Amino acid sequence: MYERKIYDIPLKGGKTMRIRQGAFGSGEHETTLACLKHLQKMDLAGKRVLDVGCGTGILGIAACMLGAEMCIGFDPSFAACETALFCNELNGVTNNYVICGYNDAVRGCFDVVAANIYQDILIALCSYIADILTDEGIALLSGIPIEYNYDVRVCYERQGFKVLDLNLHDEYSTVLLKKGG
Repeated sequence: MYERKIYDIPLKGGKTMRIRQGAFGSGEHETTLACLKHLQKMDLAGKRVLDVGCGTGILGIAACMLGAEMCIGFDPSFAACETALFCNELNGVTNNYVICGYNDAVRGCFDVVAANIYQDILIALCSYIADILTDEGIALLSGIPIEYNYDVRVCYERQGFKVLDLNLHDEYSTVLLKKGG
């Protein structure tokens, strides 16, 4: 039987997050590492976070361990959601909620949206993300091939977002945006 590896991922403040392989987001990919870096720079105390395409739950778990009031993550993959729930237990995180489904399953108002997914999905969800974020909320978008970064940024800027930071990696990119910028 195939044994799934568990990764230890250091976070600020001497904390360590544990993630089990089994879906996207085991913490090794450049886009995941960039998202974790950005989350660690944010003041997440008392914030509500949405993790779009949660995979292993890595971004939601990190947000909760870094002080977020709560996180809701959703993913259409049942296997990903099972892995995310397992990783919640592995880390003793009880405020990272996982929904197996699409964006139409999640309503509410969030301070931060983290989405480490394909650029076509980021573009398709642009209005949804703009609607679900608080005024001056933060969108952390990653998983964007470098050649599509401009298209994603323009789409979000047309929705009233301002680029706060842009990271170009080996093959992909990460962009941090503020709503109403």
